Amino acid sequence: MMRVGPGGRMLPGMNILPIPRILVVALAALAVMAAAVIASPSEASHYGAKQFTLTGKMLAVEQVDVGKPGPSLGDRQILTEDVYRGDKRVGTSDIECTVVRVELPKFAAQCFNTTSLPGGQITAQGIVTSDQLEKVPFEHAITGGTGAYEAVGGVLTVDEAGDKPAELTFELSR
Repeated sequence: MMRVGPGGRMLPGMNILPIPRILVVALAALAVMAAAVIASPSEASHYGAKQFTLTGKMLAVEQVDVGKPGPSLGDRQILTEDVYRGDKRVGTSDIECTVVRVELPKFAAQCFNTTSLPGGQITAQGIVTSDQLEKVPFEHAITGGTGAYEAVGGVLTVDEAGDKPAELTFELSR
C-alpha cells in the first residue's frame, strides 16, 4: 500500500512508485473536460473544438507493487477523485496507471482515465514518464465517451506544478 502527501505526491523517503501525482493530474484533466461539458450541455452536441479547465480533489490512492520495491513492469497505481469547476463538484474521475517500461532510474507508465458526469463518461489515456513528473504540462489523448460525450476526442493537458491542485485543460473535438 502506498502513502502519499497532499495532492497525491509521494512523501520524502518513500521507496515506491512516484505515479500517484501523475494519476491525480490525469484524473483532474478528465474532470475538467467533463465539468465544462456539464456547465454548457449544448457544447457537447456541437462539432468543433471547445476548451475547459477543471481541478481535482483526490479521495484515495492505492498501489499494487508486483515486483521488486520501486518501479517494475506491471506495478499499478489506482486513484479516485472528485472533480470541480470552481467550487462546485461536477463529477468523479478514476485513474489506473501501469508501469510499462523500466530503464532505472527512469520509467514510463500507461494511464487510463474515466471521468463520470451526469451526461455520461469521458475517457483519456497516455504515457507518463518519470522525467515528466518534474516537467509540466504533459498531454494525454481524449479517446471517447458515452452519452452526451459519445465520439468526443481531443487532448487533455495536465499541469501539476507546485503544491496547488492539478489543473486539467481539455480541448474537445468531434
